[in-house]
Amino acid sequence: MEGQQKKIPITVKILNQSYDVFCYEDEKDMLIQSAELLNDKMMKTKAEGKTIGLDRIAVISALNFANDSLQHKDISNSLNSTIKQRILNLNLKLNTILEN
Repeated sequence: MEGQQKKIPITVKILNQSYDVFCYEDEKDMLIQSAELLNDKMMKTKAEGKTIGLDRIAVISALNFANDSLQHKDISNSLNSTIKQRILNLNLKLNTILEN
């Protein structure tokens, strides 16, 4: 059993409801931050007043997170492509300089 991390209980609050979840000690801070972010997103969805019911608020919030995630992925892929192209261009310039 040595070397294995033990899961610890954490209580998070989302839309004024407490949820007991388990995570590894080194994941605790990220879990708390994630719960706070989710709570904020769900509170905003609820405050808009267009969505009624906890399950609908959760689904709309999840869809918003999925959309944000896909947008960030697209931005990241675009940046990676741009960086790779710049590195290739710099390598070509360096090779040209070194050949002369």
